[in-house]
Amino acid sequence: MKKISTILGRVERWGIFISFSSILIILTVSILSRYLFQRPLSWPDELTTYLFILMTFLAASASVEDNSELKVEVLYERFSQLRLILDIFLHLVRFSVCIFLIVIGLKFAAVEWQMATYTPILRIPVFLIFSMLPLWGVLMAFRSIERFCKLWKRN
Repeated sequence: MKKISTILGRVERWGIFISFSSILIILTVSILSRYLFQRPLSWPDELTTYLFILMTFLAASASVEDNSELKVEVLYERFSQLRLILDIFLHLVRFSVCIFLIVIGLKFAAVEWQMATYTPILRIPVFLIFSMLPLWGVLMAFRSIERFCKLWKRN
């Protein structure tokens, strides 16, 4: 499990870095094209949207590994004696959402696969974009199980 976590950590961090760098370069080209050459491009907006979605999903998964995801810290401060119960509840809710996203994401991707739809400008198969949902669900479920195991061993 440790080796898988290390590999996933590298994939997440490199994916975030490559996505962000690509967005930065593509938007710079778009701005230069629009204002310097008076020739606006249509494809950068679509591509950066999909890269931003990918980057967000990867960052959410990485935040679980680092225990830096958004939480209501006031509950932890106010009910410090219930910290373990709050952590278990957090992991159970996150894992349930992950299962939901995997199931729904697979259904959406299957529908788009059958319909064979493509994005309007770049002609990317839409099922690839919807496939990010179950992929992210699997990553988050793995990270949630990993954090839960660490929590359980600690207490």
